[in-house]
Amino acid sequence: MDFSNIIIALCKLFFLLLLGYFLHKKKILDTRTDDGISSLIVNATNPALILSSLGATGTSTKGDVLRLVLFGAGFYLVLLLLAFVMVRLFRIQHSKRNTAQLLLIFSNTGFMAIPVLQTLYGDIAVFYCSILNLPFNFLIYSYGVYLLTRGSESSAPHTISLRQLISPGIIASVLALVFYFSGLHLPAVVQDTLGFLGNVTPPLSMLLLGSVLADYPLSSMFKDGHLNLMIFIKLLLLPALAYMFSILLFHDSVIIGINTLTFAMPCAAMTVMLCKEYKGDSMTASIGVVFSTVLSLLTIPLIFVIFVLH
Repeated sequence: MDFSNIIIALCKLFFLLLLGYFLHKKKILDTRTDDGISSLIVNATNPALILSSLGATGTSTKGDVLRLVLFGAGFYLVLLLLAFVMVRLFRIQHSKRNTAQLLLIFSNTGFMAIPVLQTLYGDIAVFYCSILNLPFNFLIYSYGVYLLTRGSESSAPHTISLRQLISPGIIASVLALVFYFSGLHLPAVVQDTLGFLGNVTPPLSMLLLGSVLADYPLSSMFKDGHLNLMIFIKLLLLPALAYMFSILLFHDSVIIGINTLTFAMPCAAMTVMLCKEYKGDSMTASIGVVFSTVLSLLTIPLIFVIFVLH
């Protein structure tokens, strides 16, 4: 694969991110429209993109897909332990540790990974990435909420609804697995319609991310040196670990590349939204998201050259 592919992919997405940023500054986009776009992506366009990706699974094997499910579950368990250790190793302030763990565990595997990977590998990347990240929603609304509410005396205990755990993205991913393993196929007109709708997800995702980042001053990302160093290590360490584990389980270079680049993504913007909802440290979360997003524009090509480009 040519190195220029990753540069072109990141440039396109970065320009869309900048557009979203300036549209927010010009008040064409605002918090209300951000919420609407986010809901549209989560509930409609991204599930459609996942299901439409079934049309590109012809070269995959059932053994690889099953191993991918197990790999995703196992890797997220590793991330839970790694985050617990790293916040102590990097001497993150005690009041910020729970939020910092969220930033380490959850990467932007939806709003940024799918657009990058689809540009590089095509629709098959959407299918693989969605299966790989099945644990994301379950963990962020269970363990993530637990971290943010643990030890809180000022707020009542929070309940987690089944609706939060089983999102349209999870349903679409599970349906994609069922269709894949059963050999069933969607009618052509349904497949085409889902693809037509799903294709707006990558540009919408980057516009949304740029608009969300516009709420936080860029100067805020230099406020915590310990946190920034930990995030820098995350952006290099996680994809390196994903690559090492992947080459032990897979022979398909596409799957190895997708696994590696998925965990090279910046911290999930979802952590900021979760902190706001559950009265967490949204400033620390926003610093992590802004800093990691800007830095990832340099680290993703570096990871691509070291581990993916052959």
